[in-house]
Amino acid sequence: MKQGGISRYKLIRIASESLKNSLRLHFDAVLLFENRSYPSAFQLSVLSLEEFAKAKWIEHYVSSSETNEGYPDQQFEQSWLKLLYLHPEKQMAFIGREIFHYSPKFADFIKERGLEEKKQNAVYVGLSKSKGTVDTTSRISTPARIKKKDASQMISLISSEFLEICQRIELEEMYFDIEQLDEVFDYEIYKKLLKWPQRTGLKCRRWSKIWFQRTDN
Repeated sequence: MKQGGISRYKLIRIASESLKNSLRLHFDAVLLFENRSYPSAFQLSVLSLEEFAKAKWIEHYVSSSETNEGYPDQQFEQSWLKLLYLHPEKQMAFIGREIFHYSPKFADFIKERGLEEKKQNAVYVGLSKSKGTVDTTSRISTPARIKKKDASQMISLISSEFLEICQRIELEEMYFDIEQLDEVFDYEIYKKLLKWPQRTGLKCRRWSKIWFQRTDN
């Protein structure tokens, strides 16, 4: 039984609503892509990634707390809750537990906040910033620099994650440790996901060899 802080009900509700929102953002990104609005499609796809990461992060928090020694104290919980509002932290959480299955270049890109900057560049015109200072000598960034390939790659990454969930639920009748999250994925969602034909090379098991080579060196 959870004592104090945010209720278990609210945690699960936030996780399930975040997952639903992630799917909505993903399908909106596909629509924008089909209408050749690639910068906006890219931005929404990254937002979908962040909402998906939030849902899984909350699931892990609830599951690990209830499986191990109980929920942390309220001070820790407050510190953890604040992380859910930090975009780069959610982007890292997306790859965190499976980082060795992702392209090391992509993982480094997220760690160095490149994905967050690119997401912002997909929306705004401006100059680069370094250590809180605007670089007046930098090239002017415009959303038009986000190309079809950028949007396609990000949408494909999210699509593959969702399809994996659907397939696991079909085979094992569950994917998440919280059943309310499994219930978000129904057959209609699965059919919509199958309409995206492309796949991503950003995540696959072969990347683990590159990671191990990095470690050895």
